[in-house]
Amino acid sequence: MTPESPAVVDTPVPAGTPVQPAPTPVQDFAYGFNVAWRGDDQGDAFNRQAAEMVQQAGFGWVRIQVEWKALEPQPDQWDFRPLDRVVSAYAPLGIKILATIVEPPEWARDPSGQELLSDYGTFEDAMRRLARRYRDEILAWEIWNEQNLSYAYGGQVKIEPYCRLLQAGYEGVKKADPNILVVFGGLTPTGVNDPAIAIDDVQYLEKFYALDGGRCTQYFDVLGVHANATHNPPDTMWPDNPGPGPGWRDHPSFYFRRAEQLRAVMEAHGDTRPIWITEFGWTTANPAPGYEYGANVSEEEQAQYLVRAFEIARTQWPWVTGMFVWNLNFSTIVGPEDEKGPWSVLNPDWSPRPAYEALKQMPKS
Repeated sequence: MTPESPAVVDTPVPAGTPVQPAPTPVQDFAYGFNVAWRGDDQGDAFNRQAAEMVQQAGFGWVRIQVEWKALEPQPDQWDFRPLDRVVSAYAPLGIKILATIVEPPEWARDPSGQELLSDYGTFEDAMRRLARRYRDEILAWEIWNEQNLSYAYGGQVKIEPYCRLLQAGYEGVKKADPNILVVFGGLTPTGVNDPAIAIDDVQYLEKFYALDGGRCTQYFDVLGVHANATHNPPDTMWPDNPGPGPGWRDHPSFYFRRAEQLRAVMEAHGDTRPIWITEFGWTTANPAPGYEYGANVSEEEQAQYLVRAFEIARTQWPWVTGMFVWNLNFSTIVGPEDEKGPWSVLNPDWSPRPAYEALKQMPKS
């Protein structure tokens, strides 16, 4: 972590100064896990154990979700201790961090609900401060998560406010360090097209690229993608090679290869920047409503599908340069009825499931 001082952290950038970030190269493939973490006083041992499991699997990256509202509950009143704890667990092991910033504090929200924030400058300032403080440990920041879902967006889904949020986040990060990556927030795969509920991820991306003549597309280095595949094997795709069923097979959003359709949107606009699949995985039997398809995936199949997904990306998708398994260890921190647990590759007692062992043995190059 970079120590803060008023001379460093709070130096204002002159109004109207254009951001001229150097192109940010994306080199080595990022093998990553989504990890649960704890920021309380008892969190150090939990975070260290997770970090050791990541290292033992031969993975070099983790993705964490960071709530802005927890770090800055009041304007300019920061509490970095929770994030310091998780960063301190991974940095000594050389594990790189992708942090997904979510959940604005109440004071920053637009009370009318028309915009995501009342003043996007507050988000730019926050991201500049965070990127500078953690410039040596958090090497990539993802701006929001599944913003095509109304509950994640915080109301009826709109694309224009996300453009403004992404621009503010990008400019804040790049003013801190132009080499830190900014990742477009991963959209959830869905075929729903009702802004009160969700916008289809492919259609959302098409509209984003068309907005203001493509102006908004300059504000990220990597496109984040979510490719959770219900119970369909990773090689299948609707309609040409559908999964076996039952159910969850008659729309492309139910398939890992949905990522190809999102890539097609980029290529249609001449965009050659890379994709990171920031969430993908297969749940086994899952008690939560809406996840009944997990009953059709055994632990052994979960392992096989995850490894095969990496193989597909490494051999068929040169445009994918990072993948983050959903998830490593949420089973150790959530209750038995929580939907996140059966996606984990570790059991609640931290013992490995077959998927963890398969990923550990998987070649990584």
